[in-house]
Amino acid sequence: MPMRRSPPDRVVRRRLLVVLLAGAAFGCAAGSPLPEVESPAVPAVQAGTAGLSAQEDAQYRQAESLLRRRHFDSAALALLNLPAGRGTEWIVRRMETAASRVGRGLLATLAARADSSGDAPRFDPVFAQLALSYALTGQGEKARAFAARVGGTGGRGRSGQVAAAVLAGGLPDDVPVAVAGAIMPLSGSPANREYARLFMEGVEVAAEAARQGGLPVELIVEDNRGTPHGSAQAAAALAERGVRIVLGPLRDANLSATAGALPLGTAVFSPTAREPASGRGSVYSLAGGDPGAARTLAAALADLGHFEAVVVHRRSPQEAMEAAAFLQAFSQAGGVVRRRLEYEPGTTTFEEPLGEAGLLEPEFLVVLAPPADLELLAPQIAFFELDETDVRVAGGAGWTSPQVLESVARRHTDSVVAVSPLPPAAADPAQEFTAAQEFTAAYEQHFRRTLLSPVPAVGYDLLRIALAAWAESRRTGVAPSQALEALGPLEGATGTYSVVDGRLVRAFFPVMILNGALHPLGSGATAVPAGPSGGS
Repeated sequence: MPMRRSPPDRVVRRRLLVVLLAGAAFGCAAGSPLPEVESPAVPAVQAGTAGLSAQEDAQYRQAESLLRRRHFDSAALALLNLPAGRGTEWIVRRMETAASRVGRGLLATLAARADSSGDAPRFDPVFAQLALSYALTGQGEKARAFAARVGGTGGRGRSGQVAAAVLAGGLPDDVPVAVAGAIMPLSGSPANREYARLFMEGVEVAAEAARQGGLPVELIVEDNRGTPHGSAQAAAALAERGVRIVLGPLRDANLSATAGALPLGTAVFSPTAREPASGRGSVYSLAGGDPGAARTLAAALADLGHFEAVVVHRRSPQEAMEAAAFLQAFSQAGGVVRRRLEYEPGTTTFEEPLGEAGLLEPEFLVVLAPPADLELLAPQIAFFELDETDVRVAGGAGWTSPQVLESVARRHTDSVVAVSPLPPAAADPAQEFTAAQEFTAAYEQHFRRTLLSPVPAVGYDLLRIALAAWAESRRTGVAPSQALEALGPLEGATGTYSVVDGRLVRAFFPVMILNGALHPLGSGATAVPAGPSGGS
């Protein structure tokens, strides 16, 4: 059903006049309802560049050539590398065009160079576009911080106009609305309905936060009844309404049906589907496997001085990919994987792989499995007496999930070396991971109740990622999938996300599990002695 809330009158007070400026005057060809605008033609080298040496003249002409050929990333780098103090006005005008088509990730990298530059005006377009990028995602505080750096808040030209609009906090009533769709099992199995309810609570919090930050968001929810046919119908209904970002559905078959019914270029984000739709880009899933987790784990074991392992993993594309990534990274670090043992999905008794692993007596037993499997597998490591040997246990992010930490007895997780998408609090007490705390506070204020489930945070993060894709697509004029690749890291309540090679991935931190809590490796955490007396 449609869910639309208009921003309160006190919020709708012309925050983000920049959106219209971006569409009409700044070359941000982003599609309907803003008109598409071609990049302005680049005139020949004008006054201000006279008297250059032959080498400098060649640098100017190279930058101009890159801009003409629409190589905006390279053009921006070339323009900032031109000799300081020469042709500043010429450079700034061209940076206006280049920066409006450069992704947020590169803009942030360029902005970091400003303090060491002796020609600050050329960075004004970078700061202005960063301000616009954050403003379009409702992140007003970050937007204003970058806007304030434009010419000491007195910048001229288009960058100055963008900065002034962001600092004024204005939003016209006719600004384009960010329309997001969700395909969820509002009817169907009770378990799926409950997950969808919790997930959509987080989505609702994210949408409200964006509105309060100045971005009008319309959320359209379609019921897929938990079936592929219902998913295709729901996707077609969203496509008719012009939706370009979709959250859900939950299951693999439903995700494939959804992707097949949506126009190419529509970005789809599933929280739980384990196999993203094959043969189609712009489809992302948090459960689709992440080689980064396995690489982080391999590096952690090598740093601990352990170079021999046996890997046990589920026979699935996700765990097979993670196992291959672990093997490659561990081998590059000088380690040896003595055996790679697979088990079938649905396995409930793990005597065969665990027994074989025990006979090999490796330094580490690396278990790569989803949380539901670990609830059964972890206790069987002790049952088949591997905990009475010198074999230690390591594993992927499944071990640090709330599901495992809360449901598996602590004696079965104590001393496990694993990876977590959130940095453990003890890693740096002076540095808080505020995104998770901010979400918890926003959720409890919005619903007037305590947050008890980790699921709403997933919905919160996925809508924020989707809105970032929409905003960058509008600002730079590229497809949402391309915009995601260029965004750079996005800090969320459940981790720091990036899109790499078409896959939604997170940053991971090596940890040791002790007494149900995560401790950073190297923090003084000591492994609990093996055997029946260890752990409680």
